[in-house]
Amino acid sequence: MNTQERLLKPNEIDAIIFDLDGVITRTRNTHMKAWKYLFDDFLRSQGNDDEMDELDYLDYIDGKPRYEGVRSFLESRDIELPFGNEDDEPGHDTVCALGNLKNQKFQKLVRTEGVEVYEAAVDRLKEYRSKGIKMAVVSSSKNCKTIVEQGGLANFFDTRVDGIVSAERGLEGKPNPDIFLEAARELNARPEKSIVFEDANAGVQAGQHGFFALVVGVAHHNNEKALLENGADIVIKDFDDFELFEDEELAGYFRPSKPMVFSENSKVFDLLKKKKPAFFLDYDGTLTPIVNRPEDAVITGEMRQTLKKLAQHFTVAVVTGRDKEDVQEFIKLDNIIYSGSHGYVTEGPNGLYMEHEKSEEIIRRLDAVEKDLHDLLDGQTEGFQVERKRYAIAVHYRNASEKDVPYVFKVVDKMLEKHEEIKKGEGKMVVEIKPDIDWHKGKAVTWIYEKLGFNKQDDTIPVFIGDDVTDEDAFHAIKDFGIGILVENKGQDTEASFTLKNVFQVRAFFNEIIRMYQDKQ
Repeated sequence: MNTQERLLKPNEIDAIIFDLDGVITRTRNTHMKAWKYLFDDFLRSQGNDDEMDELDYLDYIDGKPRYEGVRSFLESRDIELPFGNEDDEPGHDTVCALGNLKNQKFQKLVRTEGVEVYEAAVDRLKEYRSKGIKMAVVSSSKNCKTIVEQGGLANFFDTRVDGIVSAERGLEGKPNPDIFLEAARELNARPEKSIVFEDANAGVQAGQHGFFALVVGVAHHNNEKALLENGADIVIKDFDDFELFEDEELAGYFRPSKPMVFSENSKVFDLLKKKKPAFFLDYDGTLTPIVNRPEDAVITGEMRQTLKKLAQHFTVAVVTGRDKEDVQEFIKLDNIIYSGSHGYVTEGPNGLYMEHEKSEEIIRRLDAVEKDLHDLLDGQTEGFQVERKRYAIAVHYRNASEKDVPYVFKVVDKMLEKHEEIKKGEGKMVVEIKPDIDWHKGKAVTWIYEKLGFNKQDDTIPVFIGDDVTDEDAFHAIKDFGIGILVENKGQDTEASFTLKNVFQVRAFFNEIIRMYQDKQ
Protein backbone atom coordinates (compact mmCIF):
# COMPACT_ATOMS: atom_id res chain seq x y z
CA MET A 1 0.00 0.00 0.00
CA ASN A 2 1.53 3.34 -1.05
CA THR A 3 1.49 6.47 1.09
CA GLN A 4 -1.60 7.96 -0.56
CA GLU A 5 -3.59 4.77 0.04
CA ARG A 6 -2.61 4.78 3.72
CA LEU A 7 -3.89 8.32 4.30
CA LEU A 8 -7.39 8.98 5.61
CA LYS A 9 -10.03 9.76 2.98
CA PRO A 10 -12.94 12.21 3.48
CA ASN A 11 -15.49 9.50 2.64
CA GLU A 12 -14.26 7.43 5.59
CA ILE A 13 -15.56 10.09 7.99
CA ASP A 14 -19.27 10.21 8.77
CA ALA A 15 -19.14 13.54 10.62
CA ILE A 16 -16.95 16.01 12.48
CA ILE A 17 -18.38 17.52 15.67
CA PHE A 18 -16.90 20.72 17.10
CA ASP A 19 -17.23 22.21 20.53
CA LEU A 20 -17.54 25.98 20.19
CA ASP A 21 -15.95 27.95 23.03
CA GLY A 22 -12.18 27.53 23.11
CA VAL A 23 -12.13 25.44 19.92
CA ILE A 24 -13.51 27.69 17.18
CA THR A 25 -14.23 30.93 19.05
CA ARG A 26 -12.27 32.72 21.73
CA THR A 27 -15.41 33.11 23.83
CA ARG A 28 -13.93 30.67 26.36
CA ASN A 29 -12.05 33.70 27.69
CA THR A 30 -15.28 35.69 27.71
CA HIS A 31 -17.06 32.92 29.62
CA MET A 32 -14.22 32.69 32.13
CA LYS A 33 -14.24 36.45 32.65
CA ALA A 34 -18.00 36.40 33.28
CA TRP A 35 -17.67 33.50 35.73
CA LYS A 36 -14.87 35.30 37.59
CA TYR A 37 -16.91 38.49 37.91
CA LEU A 38 -19.80 36.41 39.20
CA PHE A 39 -18.01 34.28 41.78
CA ASP A 40 -15.61 36.93 43.04
CA ASP A 41 -18.61 39.23 43.73
CA PHE A 42 -20.56 36.38 45.30
CA LEU A 43 -17.70 35.29 47.57
CA ARG A 44 -17.16 38.87 48.73
CA SER A 45 -20.87 39.12 49.53
CA GLN A 46 -20.37 36.08 51.79
CA GLY A 47 -17.48 37.75 53.60
CA ASN A 48 -14.97 35.49 51.83
CA ASP A 49 -11.77 36.94 50.34
CA ASP A 50 -11.25 33.87 48.13
CA GLU A 51 -11.30 34.31 44.34
CA MET A 52 -11.97 32.10 41.34
CA ASP A 53 -8.90 31.30 39.26
CA GLU A 54 -8.25 29.53 35.96
CA LEU A 55 -7.75 26.13 37.62
CA ASP A 56 -11.19 26.49 39.22
CA TYR A 57 -12.62 27.19 35.79
CA LEU A 58 -10.97 24.12 34.26
CA ASP A 59 -11.81 21.78 37.14
CA TYR A 60 -15.36 22.80 38.02
CA ILE A 61 -16.94 24.83 35.22
CA ASP A 62 -15.44 24.45 31.75
CA GLY A 63 -17.61 22.41 29.36
CA LYS A 64 -20.48 21.91 31.80
CA PRO A 65 -24.04 23.25 31.62
CA ARG A 66 -24.36 26.60 33.36
CA TYR A 67 -26.20 25.54 36.51
CA GLU A 68 -24.02 22.45 36.89
CA GLY A 69 -20.99 24.75 36.71
CA VAL A 70 -22.42 26.91 39.50
CA ARG A 71 -23.17 23.90 41.68
CA SER A 72 -19.77 22.34 41.06
CA PHE A 73 -17.88 25.52 41.99
CA LEU A 74 -19.95 26.07 45.12
CA GLU A 75 -19.29 22.48 46.22
CA SER A 76 -15.56 23.13 45.85
CA ARG A 77 -15.96 25.90 48.44
CA ASP A 78 -18.33 23.89 50.70
CA ILE A 79 -21.14 26.36 50.01
CA GLU A 80 -24.73 25.14 49.84
CA LEU A 81 -27.52 27.01 48.06
CA PRO A 82 -31.00 25.84 47.04
CA PHE A 83 -31.19 24.99 43.36
CA GLY A 84 -34.13 27.27 42.68
CA ASN A 85 -35.85 27.56 39.28
CA GLU A 86 -34.50 28.42 35.86
CA ASP A 87 -36.63 31.58 35.74
CA ASP A 88 -35.15 32.96 38.99
CA GLU A 89 -34.17 36.62 38.80
CA PRO A 90 -30.38 37.05 38.44
CA GLY A 91 -28.85 37.26 41.91
CA HIS A 92 -27.11 35.42 44.74
CA ASP A 93 -29.97 33.50 46.37
CA THR A 94 -30.06 30.22 44.42
CA VAL A 95 -27.93 28.17 42.02
CA CYS A 96 -30.20 29.22 39.16
CA ALA A 97 -30.10 32.88 40.19
CA LEU A 98 -26.30 32.81 40.12
CA GLY A 99 -26.32 31.03 36.75
CA ASN A 100 -28.71 33.60 35.32
CA LEU A 101 -26.55 36.43 36.65
CA LYS A 102 -23.53 34.87 34.95
CA ASN A 103 -25.45 34.73 31.68
CA GLN A 104 -26.39 38.36 32.03
CA LYS A 105 -22.75 39.32 32.55
CA PHE A 106 -21.65 37.12 29.62
CA GLN A 107 -24.16 38.64 27.19
CA LYS A 108 -23.03 42.13 28.17
CA LEU A 109 -19.41 41.19 27.48
CA VAL A 110 -20.36 39.75 24.07
CA ARG A 111 -22.21 42.95 23.15
CA THR A 112 -19.32 45.17 24.20
CA GLU A 113 -16.36 43.02 23.10
CA GLY A 114 -17.83 41.00 20.19
CA VAL A 115 -16.97 37.44 19.13
CA GLU A 116 -13.40 36.64 18.16
CA VAL A 117 -12.62 33.42 16.26
CA TYR A 118 -9.53 31.27 15.85
CA GLU A 119 -8.65 31.88 12.22
CA ALA A 120 -6.86 28.55 11.84
CA ALA A 121 -9.98 26.76 13.06
CA VAL A 122 -12.14 28.61 10.53
CA ASP A 123 -9.69 27.63 7.79
CA ARG A 124 -10.24 23.98 8.75
CA LEU A 125 -14.01 24.45 8.68
CA LYS A 126 -13.68 25.76 5.13
CA GLU A 127 -11.45 22.81 4.17
CA TYR A 128 -13.78 20.17 5.60
CA ARG A 129 -16.84 21.84 4.09
CA SER A 130 -15.14 21.84 0.67
CA LYS A 131 -14.62 18.07 1.02
CA GLY A 132 -18.31 17.51 1.67
CA ILE A 133 -17.95 16.32 5.28
CA LYS A 134 -20.99 16.80 7.50
CA MET A 135 -20.30 19.01 10.52
CA ALA A 136 -22.03 19.90 13.77
CA VAL A 137 -21.39 22.43 16.51
CA VAL A 138 -22.13 21.52 20.12
CA SER A 139 -22.06 23.62 23.25
CA SER A 140 -23.35 23.55 26.80
CA SER A 141 -24.14 27.25 26.41
CA LYS A 142 -27.59 28.58 25.62
CA ASN A 143 -25.85 31.44 23.81
CA CYS A 144 -24.41 29.16 21.13
CA LYS A 145 -26.71 30.27 18.29
CA THR A 146 -25.98 33.95 18.95
CA ILE A 147 -22.21 33.36 19.05
CA VAL A 148 -22.22 31.25 15.88
CA GLU A 149 -24.19 33.90 14.00
CA GLN A 150 -22.13 36.83 15.30
CA GLY A 151 -18.94 34.99 14.43
CA GLY A 152 -20.14 34.41 10.84
CA LEU A 153 -19.99 30.62 11.27
CA ALA A 154 -23.57 29.51 10.72
CA ASN A 155 -23.09 28.27 7.13
CA PHE A 156 -20.46 25.73 8.16
CA PHE A 157 -22.68 23.56 10.32
CA ASP A 158 -25.40 21.11 9.35
CA THR A 159 -26.81 20.99 12.88
CA ARG A 160 -26.41 22.58 16.30
CA VAL A 161 -26.90 20.94 19.69
CA ASP A 162 -26.55 23.46 22.50
CA GLY A 163 -27.90 24.31 25.93
CA ILE A 164 -31.32 25.22 24.53
CA VAL A 165 -31.63 21.97 22.56
CA SER A 166 -30.38 20.01 25.57
CA ALA A 167 -33.04 21.52 27.82
CA GLU A 168 -35.80 20.84 25.26
CA ARG A 169 -34.75 17.20 24.74
CA GLY A 170 -33.64 16.33 28.25
CA LEU A 171 -30.01 15.76 27.30
CA GLU A 172 -27.46 15.45 30.08
CA GLY A 173 -24.40 17.68 30.11
CA LYS A 174 -20.75 16.75 29.73
CA PRO A 175 -19.00 14.49 30.68
CA ASN A 176 -22.13 12.57 29.64
CA PRO A 177 -21.90 12.12 25.84
CA ASP A 178 -25.56 13.01 25.14
CA ILE A 179 -24.95 16.19 23.14
CA PHE A 180 -22.31 14.58 20.93
CA LEU A 181 -24.45 11.51 20.32
CA GLU A 182 -27.47 13.69 19.55
CA ALA A 183 -25.43 15.65 17.00
CA ALA A 184 -24.27 12.38 15.41
CA ARG A 185 -27.84 11.09 15.33
CA GLU A 186 -29.08 14.25 13.58
CA LEU A 187 -26.34 13.84 10.96
CA ASN A 188 -27.11 10.12 10.56
CA ALA A 189 -23.48 9.50 11.54
CA ARG A 190 -21.93 6.57 13.39
CA PRO A 191 -19.87 7.67 16.42
CA GLU A 192 -17.21 5.06 15.60
CA LYS A 193 -16.74 6.83 12.24
CA SER A 194 -16.85 10.42 13.54
CA ILE A 195 -14.47 12.95 15.10
CA VAL A 196 -14.89 15.19 18.14
CA PHE A 197 -12.87 18.38 18.73
CA GLU A 198 -12.90 19.58 22.35
CA ASP A 199 -10.89 21.88 24.61
CA ALA A 200 -12.39 20.94 28.00
CA ASN A 201 -11.65 17.98 30.27
CA ALA A 202 -15.35 17.17 30.56
CA GLY A 203 -15.67 17.37 26.78
CA VAL A 204 -12.92 14.88 25.94
CA GLN A 205 -14.35 12.57 28.60
CA ALA A 206 -17.72 12.84 26.86
CA GLY A 207 -16.13 12.03 23.50
CA GLN A 208 -14.63 8.86 24.93
CA HIS A 209 -17.85 7.92 26.72
CA GLY A 210 -19.62 8.20 23.36
CA PHE A 211 -17.06 5.87 21.71
CA PHE A 212 -16.17 8.28 18.93
CA ALA A 213 -13.46 7.22 16.50
CA LEU A 214 -11.13 10.12 17.25
CA VAL A 215 -11.28 12.59 20.14
CA VAL A 216 -8.98 15.54 19.49
CA GLY A 217 -8.05 17.76 22.41
CA VAL A 218 -7.52 21.38 21.39
CA ALA A 219 -5.04 22.91 23.83
CA HIS A 220 -5.33 26.57 23.00
CA HIS A 221 -4.67 27.21 26.69
CA ASN A 222 -1.62 24.96 27.28
CA ASN A 223 -3.69 22.21 28.89
CA GLU A 224 -2.24 19.32 26.86
CA LYS A 225 -1.47 17.09 29.84
CA ALA A 226 -4.95 17.43 31.36
CA LEU A 227 -6.66 16.72 28.02
CA LEU A 228 -4.61 13.55 27.49
CA GLU A 229 -5.27 12.37 31.04
CA ASN A 230 -9.01 12.88 30.58
CA GLY A 231 -9.37 11.01 27.32
CA ALA A 232 -8.06 12.90 24.29
CA ASP A 233 -6.62 10.49 21.72
CA ILE A 234 -4.32 13.22 20.45
CA VAL A 235 -3.80 16.85 21.40
CA ILE A 236 -3.11 19.81 19.12
CA LYS A 237 -2.09 23.28 20.26
CA ASP A 238 -3.71 24.90 17.24
CA PHE A 239 -5.43 23.83 14.04
CA ASP A 240 -2.35 24.92 12.10
CA ASP A 241 -0.66 21.87 13.70
CA PHE A 242 -3.29 19.41 12.47
CA GLU A 243 -3.40 17.79 9.03
CA LEU A 244 -6.26 15.30 9.09
CA PHE A 245 -5.62 13.94 5.60
CA GLU A 246 -1.81 13.92 5.65
CA ASP A 247 -1.08 11.88 8.79
CA GLU A 248 -0.95 8.12 8.19
CA GLU A 249 -1.50 7.26 11.86
CA LEU A 250 -4.92 8.95 11.96
CA ALA A 251 -6.31 6.51 9.40
CA GLY A 252 -5.93 3.70 11.93
CA TYR A 253 -8.69 5.17 14.07
CA PHE A 254 -11.11 4.61 11.18
CA ARG A 255 -9.75 1.28 9.94
CA PRO A 256 -9.79 -1.14 12.88
CA SER A 257 -8.34 -4.52 11.99
CA LYS A 258 -11.36 -6.31 13.48
CA PRO A 259 -14.88 -5.24 14.52
CA MET A 260 -14.90 -2.70 17.34
CA VAL A 261 -16.46 -3.83 20.62
CA PHE A 262 -18.41 -0.58 20.90
CA SER A 263 -19.99 -0.44 17.46
CA GLU A 264 -23.46 -1.16 16.18
CA ASN A 265 -22.31 -4.37 14.49
CA SER A 266 -20.42 -5.84 17.46
CA LYS A 267 -21.47 -9.32 18.60
CA VAL A 268 -19.19 -9.58 21.62
CA PHE A 269 -21.83 -8.75 24.23
CA ASP A 270 -24.21 -11.29 22.71
CA LEU A 271 -21.49 -13.93 23.07
CA LEU A 272 -20.82 -13.00 26.67
CA LYS A 273 -24.50 -13.25 27.58
CA LYS A 274 -24.35 -16.95 26.70
CA LYS A 275 -21.15 -17.86 28.53
CA LYS A 276 -19.43 -16.51 31.64
CA PRO A 277 -16.11 -14.85 30.82
CA ALA A 278 -12.75 -15.51 32.47
CA PHE A 279 -10.54 -12.48 31.84
CA PHE A 280 -6.86 -12.64 30.93
CA LEU A 281 -5.30 -9.20 30.62
CA ASP A 282 -2.05 -7.63 29.51
CA TYR A 283 -0.91 -4.68 31.65
CA ASP A 284 0.90 -1.96 29.65
CA GLY A 285 -1.34 -0.48 26.97
CA THR A 286 -4.33 -2.40 28.33
CA LEU A 287 -4.81 -1.50 31.99
CA THR A 288 -2.64 1.60 31.78
CA PRO A 289 -1.58 3.76 28.81
CA ILE A 290 1.85 3.30 27.26
CA VAL A 291 4.29 5.77 28.85
CA ASN A 292 7.83 6.87 28.07
CA ARG A 293 9.33 5.20 31.14
CA PRO A 294 8.09 1.73 32.22
CA GLU A 295 8.21 2.63 35.91
CA ASP A 296 5.67 5.41 35.29
CA ALA A 297 2.95 3.02 34.07
CA VAL A 298 0.86 3.40 37.20
CA ILE A 299 -2.69 2.08 37.12
CA THR A 300 -5.33 4.69 37.98
CA GLY A 301 -7.52 4.40 41.05
CA GLU A 302 -10.57 4.17 38.80
CA MET A 303 -9.16 1.24 36.85
CA ARG A 304 -8.11 -0.51 40.06
CA GLN A 305 -11.61 -0.17 41.49
CA THR A 306 -13.12 -1.49 38.26
CA LEU A 307 -10.75 -4.49 38.31
CA LYS A 308 -11.70 -5.13 41.92
CA LYS A 309 -15.40 -5.22 41.01
CA LEU A 310 -14.69 -7.38 37.96
CA ALA A 311 -12.81 -9.91 40.11
CA GLN A 312 -15.74 -10.14 42.52
CA HIS A 313 -17.79 -11.76 39.75
CA PHE A 314 -15.26 -13.31 37.35
CA THR A 315 -11.85 -14.93 37.16
CA VAL A 316 -9.27 -12.21 36.41
CA ALA A 317 -5.63 -12.93 35.52
CA VAL A 318 -2.99 -10.40 34.46
CA VAL A 319 -0.56 -12.01 32.01
CA THR A 320 2.28 -9.61 31.32
CA GLY A 321 5.86 -9.27 30.18
CA ARG A 322 6.60 -7.45 33.42
CA ASP A 323 7.94 -9.28 36.46
CA LYS A 324 5.15 -10.73 38.55
CA GLU A 325 6.22 -8.79 41.63
CA ASP A 326 6.24 -5.47 39.76
CA VAL A 327 2.72 -5.82 38.44
CA GLN A 328 1.50 -7.04 41.85
CA GLU A 329 2.93 -3.87 43.37
CA PHE A 330 1.21 -1.72 40.73
CA ILE A 331 -2.25 -3.33 40.99
CA LYS A 332 -2.35 -4.20 44.72
CA LEU A 333 -5.34 -6.58 44.53
CA ASP A 334 -5.30 -9.97 46.27
CA ASN A 335 -8.17 -11.64 44.45
CA ILE A 336 -6.64 -11.85 40.97
CA ILE A 337 -4.00 -14.05 39.35
CA TYR A 338 -0.62 -12.61 38.37
CA SER A 339 1.39 -14.23 35.59
CA GLY A 340 4.68 -12.41 34.99
CA SER A 341 7.53 -12.55 32.50
CA HIS A 342 5.23 -13.76 29.70
CA GLY A 343 3.94 -16.52 31.96
CA TYR A 344 7.19 -17.99 33.29
CA VAL A 345 5.89 -17.52 36.85
CA THR A 346 2.24 -17.49 37.94
CA GLU A 347 0.67 -16.93 41.34
CA GLY A 348 -2.94 -16.58 42.45
CA PRO A 349 -5.53 -17.20 45.16
CA ASN A 350 -6.03 -20.61 46.79
CA GLY A 351 -2.37 -21.60 46.47
CA LEU A 352 -2.16 -21.34 42.68
CA TYR A 353 1.55 -21.27 41.75
CA MET A 354 3.81 -22.26 38.87
CA GLU A 355 7.39 -21.35 37.95
CA HIS A 356 9.13 -22.67 34.86
CA GLU A 357 11.28 -25.71 35.58
CA LYS A 358 14.36 -24.15 33.96
CA SER A 359 14.15 -20.92 35.96
CA GLU A 360 17.62 -21.04 37.57
CA GLU A 361 19.35 -21.78 34.27
CA ILE A 362 17.40 -19.00 32.51
CA ILE A 363 18.28 -16.42 35.16
CA ARG A 364 22.03 -17.23 35.03
CA ARG A 365 22.04 -16.90 31.24
CA LEU A 366 20.21 -13.55 31.31
CA ASP A 367 22.56 -12.21 34.00
CA ALA A 368 25.46 -12.70 31.56
CA VAL A 369 23.53 -11.09 28.70
CA GLU A 370 22.60 -8.10 30.86
CA LYS A 371 26.26 -7.48 31.76
CA ASP A 372 27.30 -7.58 28.09
CA LEU A 373 24.47 -5.22 27.11
CA HIS A 374 25.56 -2.60 29.63
CA ASP A 375 29.18 -2.93 28.51
CA LEU A 376 28.19 -2.23 24.89
CA LEU A 377 25.41 0.36 25.40
CA ASP A 378 26.38 2.46 28.41
CA GLY A 379 27.99 5.68 27.25
CA GLN A 380 27.50 4.78 23.59
CA THR A 381 23.86 5.75 23.16
CA GLU A 382 21.34 8.13 24.73
CA GLY A 383 17.68 7.67 25.56
CA PHE A 384 17.79 3.88 25.82
CA GLN A 385 16.64 2.08 28.91
CA VAL A 386 17.71 -1.47 29.74
CA GLU A 387 15.03 -3.01 31.94
CA ARG A 388 16.01 -6.30 33.56
CA LYS A 389 13.11 -8.59 34.27
CA ARG A 390 13.40 -11.95 35.96
CA TYR A 391 12.98 -13.90 32.73
CA ALA A 392 13.70 -11.30 30.06
CA ILE A 393 15.65 -8.15 29.30
CA ALA A 394 13.82 -5.26 27.63
CA VAL A 395 15.67 -2.50 25.79
CA HIS A 396 13.31 0.47 25.46
CA TYR A 397 14.01 2.99 22.71
CA ARG A 398 10.93 5.24 22.90
CA ASN A 399 13.09 8.15 24.09
CA ALA A 400 16.14 7.38 21.93
CA SER A 401 17.57 9.24 18.99
CA GLU A 402 16.44 7.69 15.72
CA LYS A 403 20.03 7.44 14.48
CA ASP A 404 21.00 5.23 17.46
CA VAL A 405 18.24 2.64 17.06
CA PRO A 406 20.04 0.53 14.38
CA TYR A 407 23.11 0.29 16.63
CA VAL A 408 21.06 -1.12 19.49
CA PHE A 409 19.50 -3.75 17.24
CA LYS A 410 23.02 -4.71 16.12
CA VAL A 411 24.03 -5.10 19.77
CA VAL A 412 21.02 -7.31 20.45
CA ASP A 413 21.83 -9.45 17.40
CA LYS A 414 25.41 -9.76 18.70
CA MET A 415 23.97 -11.09 21.97
CA LEU A 416 22.04 -13.74 20.04
CA GLU A 417 25.27 -14.88 18.38
CA LYS A 418 27.28 -14.95 21.60
CA HIS A 419 24.81 -16.50 24.01
CA GLU A 420 23.01 -19.77 23.43
CA GLU A 421 19.29 -20.44 23.83
CA ILE A 422 18.07 -16.84 23.77
CA LYS A 423 15.82 -15.15 21.21
CA LYS A 424 14.71 -11.68 20.22
CA GLY A 425 11.18 -10.34 20.50
CA GLU A 426 9.82 -6.94 19.52
CA GLY A 427 7.02 -4.82 20.93
CA LYS A 428 5.98 -1.16 20.95
CA MET A 429 9.31 0.75 20.88
CA VAL A 430 11.04 -2.09 22.73
CA VAL A 431 13.19 -5.07 21.81
CA GLU A 432 13.34 -7.98 24.23
CA ILE A 433 15.84 -10.75 24.83
CA LYS A 434 14.07 -13.85 26.08
CA PRO A 435 14.83 -17.54 26.67
CA ASP A 436 14.54 -19.57 23.48
CA ILE A 437 12.03 -21.91 25.07
CA ASP A 438 8.60 -22.91 23.79
CA TRP A 439 6.73 -20.88 26.38
CA HIS A 440 4.75 -17.67 25.93
CA LYS A 441 1.59 -15.84 27.00
CA GLY A 442 -0.63 -18.24 25.06
CA LYS A 443 0.72 -21.26 26.94
CA ALA A 444 0.38 -19.38 30.24
CA VAL A 445 -3.27 -18.55 29.53
CA THR A 446 -4.18 -22.12 28.62
CA TRP A 447 -2.27 -23.45 31.67
CA ILE A 448 -4.22 -21.14 34.03
CA TYR A 449 -7.52 -21.87 32.27
CA GLU A 450 -7.08 -25.63 32.62
CA LYS A 451 -5.56 -25.44 36.13
CA LEU A 452 -8.72 -23.67 37.32
CA GLY A 453 -10.78 -26.59 36.04
CA PHE A 454 -12.23 -24.90 32.97
CA ASN A 455 -12.46 -26.63 29.61
CA LYS A 456 -13.54 -25.81 26.09
CA GLN A 457 -16.92 -27.49 26.53
CA ASP A 458 -18.14 -25.75 29.69
CA ASP A 459 -19.84 -22.40 30.20
CA THR A 460 -16.71 -20.35 30.97
CA ILE A 461 -15.15 -18.62 27.98
CA PRO A 462 -11.62 -17.12 28.09
CA VAL A 463 -11.34 -13.46 27.06
CA PHE A 464 -7.83 -12.17 26.44
CA ILE A 465 -7.25 -8.41 26.07
CA GLY A 466 -3.88 -7.07 24.97
CA ASP A 467 -2.24 -4.49 22.76
CA ASP A 468 1.17 -5.78 21.71
CA VAL A 469 2.86 -8.26 19.38
CA THR A 470 3.58 -10.55 22.33
CA ASP A 471 -0.17 -10.85 22.94
CA GLU A 472 -0.71 -12.52 19.57
CA ASP A 473 0.40 -15.86 21.08
CA ALA A 474 -2.52 -15.62 23.50
CA PHE A 475 -4.99 -14.59 20.79
CA HIS A 476 -3.88 -17.59 18.75
CA ALA A 477 -4.08 -20.01 21.70
CA ILE A 478 -7.76 -19.26 22.46
CA LYS A 479 -8.94 -18.41 18.96
CA ASP A 480 -11.11 -21.52 18.54
CA PHE A 481 -12.83 -21.42 21.93
CA GLY A 482 -12.37 -17.91 23.37
CA ILE A 483 -12.46 -14.21 22.52
CA GLY A 484 -9.38 -12.13 21.73
CA ILE A 485 -9.65 -8.34 21.94
CA LEU A 486 -6.84 -6.14 20.63
CA VAL A 487 -6.40 -2.65 22.10
CA GLU A 488 -5.23 -0.66 19.10
CA ASN A 489 -5.71 2.31 16.82
CA LYS A 490 -3.31 1.44 14.00
CA GLY A 491 -5.28 -1.14 12.02
CA GLN A 492 -2.57 -3.73 12.64
CA ASP A 493 -2.84 -7.40 11.67
CA THR A 494 -4.07 -9.59 14.51
CA GLU A 495 -5.55 -12.96 15.44
CA ALA A 496 -7.90 -11.22 17.87
CA SER A 497 -11.61 -11.19 17.04
CA PHE A 498 -12.49 -7.66 18.22
CA THR A 499 -10.84 -4.34 19.00
CA LEU A 500 -11.02 -1.67 21.67
CA LYS A 501 -9.53 1.73 20.90
CA ASN A 502 -7.69 2.48 24.14
CA VAL A 503 -7.48 2.02 27.91
CA PHE A 504 -10.57 4.18 28.43
CA GLN A 505 -12.60 1.76 26.33
CA VAL A 506 -11.11 -1.23 28.17
CA ARG A 507 -12.48 0.13 31.44
CA ALA A 508 -15.84 0.91 29.80
CA PHE A 509 -15.96 -2.68 28.53
CA PHE A 510 -15.36 -4.02 32.04
CA ASN A 511 -18.07 -1.78 33.47
CA GLU A 512 -20.55 -2.92 30.82
CA ILE A 513 -19.82 -6.59 31.60
CA ILE A 514 -20.28 -5.93 35.33
CA ARG A 515 -23.59 -4.17 34.62
CA MET A 516 -24.77 -7.05 32.42
CA TYR A 517 -23.92 -9.58 35.12
CA GLN A 518 -25.64 -7.56 37.87
CA ASP A 519 -28.76 -7.16 35.73
CA LYS A 520 -29.00 -10.96 35.48
CA GLN A 521 -28.93 -11.41 39.25
